[in-house]
Amino acid sequence: MADLAEGLVDNPLDERFEKATKFLQHSTDLFKQDQLLQFYGLYKQATVGVCNIPKPAIYSMGARAKWYAWDKVKHLDTNAAKQEYVRLMDQLAPDWGESSAGEAGWVSVSRPKRLSESGPDETNKSLIDRIKEDDLEGVRDMIRQDGICTRVNVLDHEGLAAIHWAADRGNVDILASLLTVDGIDINLQGADGQTALHYASSCGNVECLQLLLKHGADRSIRDEEGETCSDVAYNHIIKACLV
Repeated sequence: MADLAEGLVDNPLDERFEKATKFLQHSTDLFKQDQLLQFYGLYKQATVGVCNIPKPAIYSMGARAKWYAWDKVKHLDTNAAKQEYVRLMDQLAPDWGESSAGEAGWVSVSRPKRLSESGPDETNKSLIDRIKEDDLEGVRDMIRQDGICTRVNVLDHEGLAAIHWAADRGNVDILASLLTVDGIDINLQGADGQTALHYASSCGNVECLQLLLKHGADRSIRDEEGETCSDVAYNHIIKACLV
């Protein structure tokens, strides 16, 4: 794994691009949805190349929006896409390079990320609310309550369930706690067809990825865009875990 990690960042542009993508993971509330789509298209162009998937059906509006964002920048080569990604970050969040969030992990701009909302008060918080806040003890308390199994596989208004949010956040302790719940569907697909394994893979959350695989998560499932968890992998380290 160490050899794979070396070489992921081999020039200043790659380093700045990687830091910008990491910053986005924890700062999505700073951007509008159309800006997140721009980041998505540039990221895919920089890491995959020219859009190589069929245009989604008209009723798959989210998938179509992402497809158009990616196809729109098909004229850019890899380095140009990375430069444009960093330029856009500099334009929209001038102080991003000074933020400690830049040292965290990557994200889901491969779908575009959800925007933050003001949460409910403490007594009305849902399981997903507590996961978003990395409230491990709160999650464990709810898991101990009767009836948790009836809620754990329910999709929220953003089309995600508890297991997706835990993998997205990269909180392996919360994910491990969820996996103890009777009846949890480890391969549950969200509204966009992605599983928790997709989220852990695209966000670069290695520990969550390994935990899901250990519990038998299906790596062959395809999302609405026809992509497996390997297709959306953040980097070569993640891909190596999925071989």
